Amino acid sequence: MIRIAEEKDTKDVQELIELLENCSFDSETFAAIFKDQLADERWTCFVYEVKGKIQGCLNMRMEEQLHHCAKVAQVLELIVKEDVRSKGIGSKLFDAACRHARENGCVQIELETSSWRKRAHAFYEKEGMNDDHVFYTMKLK
Repeated sequence: MIRIAEEKDTKDVQELIELLENCSFDSETFAAIFKDQLADERWTCFVYEVKGKIQGCLNMRMEEQLHHCAKVAQVLELIVKEDVRSKGIGSKLFDAACRHARENGCVQIELETSSWRKRAHAFYEKEGMNDDHVFYTMKLK
């Protein structure tokens, strides 16, 4: 079942995001950021739950963007637990995000993914996304 995340999901969502980023985060800091996002109408976090256990999540932001002169949705995180991948969970989460974005007046949905995540690239292309942007990063610390 897909539903919008709640504050009680913080620990499960943190574990998924840590899996995505292959790192650990300070729990208090993560919880504070997650709580702020849950309270902000620009953000929506969907979770996929089976028998009370969260198996995946998709976190997105919707905002007006000058370079589109319209509202755009951006997927910031999408992760499914490794042992249940390739079972349609990612597609269901992505479909829910697209539907939610359309219902909220977004004209486009975007996402960024690391260049080494070849399996993720294949998934996004299967979902109908196009690789037509270049994304640069620079650490500030």
